[in-house]
Amino acid sequence: MFKHTITHILTVFSFMLISMSTSADEYAVGVTYFTATDYSRTENLTPNHADYREILIKIWYPTTMPSPSASYLHFHTQQFPYSTATPTDNHFQLHRYLKTLPFELSINAPLAQSSSPFPVVMYSHGYQSTVEDKEILMIALAKKGYIAVSVGHPHHAQFVTLSDEQSATYDQDARANDFYISELADVNFEELVAELDSLAGVDLNDEQVERVYQLMSWTEGDRKGLDLWVADMHFALDQLTRLQYGQYWGMHYAGEHLKTFKGQLDLSQLAAIGLSFGGPTVAAFCHQVYQCKGAINFDGLHFNLSPTMPSLKPYLMMHSELPLNGDYSVVFNQQIADTYMLQIDGALHWDFSDYPYVFPFDRNRPYLGSIDPYLVTDIVNSISLKFIDVYLKETATKTELTELLESYAPVRFKSKLGN
Repeated sequence: MFKHTITHILTVFSFMLISMSTSADEYAVGVTYFTATDYSRTENLTPNHADYREILIKIWYPTTMPSPSASYLHFHTQQFPYSTATPTDNHFQLHRYLKTLPFELSINAPLAQSSSPFPVVMYSHGYQSTVEDKEILMIALAKKGYIAVSVGHPHHAQFVTLSDEQSATYDQDARANDFYISELADVNFEELVAELDSLAGVDLNDEQVERVYQLMSWTEGDRKGLDLWVADMHFALDQLTRLQYGQYWGMHYAGEHLKTFKGQLDLSQLAAIGLSFGGPTVAAFCHQVYQCKGAINFDGLHFNLSPTMPSLKPYLMMHSELPLNGDYSVVFNQQIADTYMLQIDGALHWDFSDYPYVFPFDRNRPYLGSIDPYLVTDIVNSISLKFIDVYLKETATKTELTELLESYAPVRFKSKLGN
């Protein structure tokens, strides 16, 4: 969904980069990754059902000993730098441009050592996207002393590195029938979508709320996909726990630098962020994991909605300028924890990814709104960072978060404090 195009790459080369100074109290940022195999789950998204599910785990983290670094963004892995097994001239051209952006990352640098371990923020990417689709936010989190972990969901992601120099790509034909609705539904797929659209932006009555629950319960294909992604998140958390205790067997591409993570992950202080399909993924994951202190959803529909899920954890929902989806209002009302629901005028679906920053002149297209590309990146990332600071590190206050929300003219929001 967030596949980068290079249609306007020559034009983009000439734009003026915004300044991105690093304050003295910020960390340099390291980046690394490893893959792991979940032998408790067979891979049902490949023709060979003897395969086991493999997960890519990519980590941005604080470091005080940066290795020789390069300024680049969306460099995938050392095995497949360009998110493809067969790079073309267009891929090389794109990555030459990405190296001009002001983001310095040190590959496989040691984790900064601290007297107290670092809290962890887990991330779930968008459907048919990559683990790097929100990398600018991952870098910002690492600078502030968080360990940011993006989980690659193979065969639903556009491209994911797997073990043994292998990779998984998105196969449009193989996935064509994945998102089906229940045989019990009294509508077909097109009618279900149309009815959900008709409830967008409406002050729902009790009967309409029940209808939203029912419609979402019929999206069986989406719910099955979300169950798979949530299981991926749990497996990734298990691997982080092993990393915390210095257990590296079964991890592929794991170098000596990973030993510096031992004892340095505060897995009792956990948050989760998701984009698009990753949004309801992290809502469910955080709901299920007791140590998760809050979740952020970037413009994702709650196909896994139920009267009790999500409801328990602080939750930040961001929505485009389009009429507010009915499920957002339902979730807001059923939440018993602190909840923030906002819309950004001029923003559309892709504006919640890194796309507007990377391609600032690529505007007013499907899924890209009219809002200034740097402003929307600042809004989404700054509000996310403040939310994480409030509910994970407790270095900011709820009042400061509200004041930040109020400071952005394009932002319209509702909030409530939980019981």
